Amino acid sequence: MKPRKILATVVLAGWTAYCGMAEAQPAKKLNILAFAAHPDDVELNVGGTLLKYKKAGHNIFIAFATSGNTGSNEMTDTKLIGETREKEALEAAKFYGAKVRFLRNDDERLLDTKETRTQVLDALRWAEPDIVFTHWMGDESPDHKMTSHLVRSMILSMPGINQQSNEKPCAKLPVLFMWDTGRGIGFQPEVYVDISDEFEEKLKALICHKSQFPWMAVMGNSRFGETTRIRAAFYGMQYGCKYAEVFRAWRTSGYMPNFKLLP
Repeated sequence: MKPRKILATVVLAGWTAYCGMAEAQPAKKLNILAFAAHPDDVELNVGGTLLKYKKAGHNIFIAFATSGNTGSNEMTDTKLIGETREKEALEAAKFYGAKVRFLRNDDERLLDTKETRTQVLDALRWAEPDIVFTHWMGDESPDHKMTSHLVRSMILSMPGINQQSNEKPCAKLPVLFMWDTGRGIGFQPEVYVDISDEFEEKLKALICHKSQFPWMAVMGNSRFGETTRIRAAFYGMQYGCKYAEVFRAWRTSGYMPNFKLLP
């Protein structure tokens, strides 16, 4: 008999969190898409989970709404900043064996337009995902919030033959999970993924984003790697493991979460 993932419920501050207790994986290969606003968002928020999917033999895709082309106070050429951050993202993506797509909208200027909706729909169809990860809808960082909004808006259009798109329609109804806000502000975890075995490799992937070390100091996070460890350890303490990543599921008709698809 095939092993089954056991789901346990944990009540935290009046909320119910669903926690995967076993490492059982679906038999088929899944397409996993991480859809982020900026290049380092993947490593910070979902890197350990992607590494678990890679170990299980699944296909990893990453899409970036912007290339983070204003994310520096050391460089003044926004084109060079974007190119630098794209190179760093591609280097980090090697850890997951991921295919990468850059939408190249301007950093901190991401808007809901006809053009950006087409870009996002194209990226969703390109990956043909079974599972999508993106930002939490309540994240108050402008690009984070808009990326989440665009992904949630266009995921329903993946199968539509009359939608403006440069990619063919995709009939899948993917599960959508949203990662937390970076420091847990306004976010209550619903599901935990144990990344204890993957954390050090997650950190190596994060370190690929060297250009962001001084920029994060400007933004009030001078301990880039250390705060990532503290955050993962905090969620691990809640779950009962060393390190964890956390998510909430998106729900609408036909797109109910399947927690058993998590690694």
